[in-house]
Amino acid sequence: MNFLSSYSIGYTYSSKIQQNANIRRPTARNRYPQSPLPTSIMCLVLTTHNTLLSKAKAVNDTWGKRCNKTIFFTNRPTTLPNVVFLDLAQDGRTHLTDKVVRAFEYVHKHFTDYDWFLKADDDTYVILENLRHFLSYFKSNDPVYLGQNYKLYTKQGYNSGGAGYVLSKEALNKLMFGIKYKNCARDGNDEDVDIGKCLDSQGVPVYDTTDKFNRETFHGGTMEDHMVGPLSDLLKNYPSTPARTVISILDIFIHVLLQQKRYQI
Repeated sequence: MNFLSSYSIGYTYSSKIQQNANIRRPTARNRYPQSPLPTSIMCLVLTTHNTLLSKAKAVNDTWGKRCNKTIFFTNRPTTLPNVVFLDLAQDGRTHLTDKVVRAFEYVHKHFTDYDWFLKADDDTYVILENLRHFLSYFKSNDPVYLGQNYKLYTKQGYNSGGAGYVLSKEALNKLMFGIKYKNCARDGNDEDVDIGKCLDSQGVPVYDTTDKFNRETFHGGTMEDHMVGPLSDLLKNYPSTPARTVISILDIFIHVLLQQKRYQI
């Protein structure tokens, strides 16, 4: 199903000031599409040996096909195609930053001809048609950092790893420079915070990802959270756009989607 259909009018982005921060997130309001030609999207999906043939397979069978290239990053060697083994000194949730940094280093070294780099977990669903339309408002040669923004840790906050986030080619270049030369964190348990801090230090702005009705299009909660509720305190209190029990017809990322439901969308 093409979720974009005739809804392009929805992408007149609203502008909001983050609570507790004197900053206005840039928006695409009153801008014409900057990239009329198709953009190339590299999708990085974090997975594990235990979920490679279940959750990761569901991604590969569904939305992963719509990326220009999808690579799965796992913690054990495998002969499966498009799966990269990251030989981590230590694995697990307390070392997610190391895993994500190594994944970004891998694609930065081997895939320099892509415009956009999408990072997602293997329990996420991404509507690529909507993402491509959203990306048409930006240039990949500009530093662009997209996702569900949380108003914590830096002046501009950081984008949730659970909701997934997207970096332009130039944003990835700046991230790699910060990690290599500016002492950005290479390891830790909050990869999204560490990536956000590094991008902030390198002058990469976050962008408003709500639609014209002020509805977020990147979701760190489940589909049930946002359609039925109740919402957790985390989702209600910390995103720059507080979560609501409503979704946008232009949704891009949905986190923690059950495997069987991914085949139904």
